Amino acid sequence: MTEQTMMQTDMPGAVPHDFVFDSEHPILPIPFTAHIGDEKLDGSGLSIAAAYVSAPGDLDPSFEGTRHIVKLQFDFEGFSITLFPEMRVARGTKDGEVALQFMDPTGGHLPQLRYIINSFIAGDFVTMGSMLAYSGPTEPKKDKVAEKEDRNRRLIRSVAVAVISGVLILLALNLMRVRLTESYEARPVFIVRSGSEMRATSPGQVAFLNPQASQGEVVYSIAANSGDMLNFKLPCDCEVTVSDGIFEGATVLPIDSILTFFGSSVDVKVQTQMSIEGLSKAMNGDHVTLEMRDGRSIPVTVSVTSATNTAAQRGDLFLPVTLVAEPGTLSIEDIGKPARVRLSKPLFGGKADVVTEQS
Repeated sequence: MTEQTMMQTDMPGAVPHDFVFDSEHPILPIPFTAHIGDEKLDGSGLSIAAAYVSAPGDLDPSFEGTRHIVKLQFDFEGFSITLFPEMRVARGTKDGEVALQFMDPTGGHLPQLRYIINSFIAGDFVTMGSMLAYSGPTEPKKDKVAEKEDRNRRLIRSVAVAVISGVLILLALNLMRVRLTESYEARPVFIVRSGSEMRATSPGQVAFLNPQASQGEVVYSIAANSGDMLNFKLPCDCEVTVSDGIFEGATVLPIDSILTFFGSSVDVKVQTQMSIEGLSKAMNGDHVTLEMRDGRSIPVTVSVTSATNTAAQRGDLFLPVTLVAEPGTLSIEDIGKPARVRLSKPLFGGKADVVTEQS
């Protein structure tokens, strides 16, 4: 009993000669060659259960039913796939055809054979005469997790490219806007202590100068071209600063600044010289901004004085003006700090930031 069982286990199960494979596994015209001993036969059809080859003549009855290790070779361009299953010789479905039935259809050859058949059905393999050509994808299919991660990476990359492109476009547009609408004045800005100026009222020569004068005393005198001696008294006991270029014997013209006196209060005054073009822009509605070195941007109003008018009448290219900021925006700590004047053209028009100082 035991010996009989062992013999049945060792012997492979025989496939009946008339076993029907066609209805369950259709025959596909996949080109291949079958090598049985020294014989080489061209394949005419293939299925999971059997391979069909063209026979050069009628099948020898003694050859029918025999079992052989058959070499099934599938030739591609540049390489080939070879299988060595055990097969049984049987008659084919038509004349001149021999069927080679797999003794063990689920044997070790099945994965490779199923891949070839499935790829042929999917269209990844195409026939080129007696050869096969691969026309499917050049990369293995990714699993769903890897495919999802790859899709997310592509999405993130696309979003990043779009964001960077948008930022670059905005930077370019802003640069164009700045070039078209903004400009800076060439002359520096002086932030000084606010005081009251005393000016020459007639052309002549400074005959006397006394910065240490007290209230009511003559602080300077001008020998006018008319022959008169003009004396000017200091209206308060306060600090006096003589203007640059003023000394006894200096020649002066009307409206020239002689000195500045400061009261008890400490206020800040911003003085500069604006070009005729810059002043015209401010009068036509351009916004005037004081750009401090510490990064502050302070809107200011241009105050045109009599000295501005005099310089314009003389044909000067740069005109002295005073810049007036909102109260509290500048303090005594800002005295002496450098700054620049920026002119910006409003996109939708604007009001002129220019006032005329009353004499």
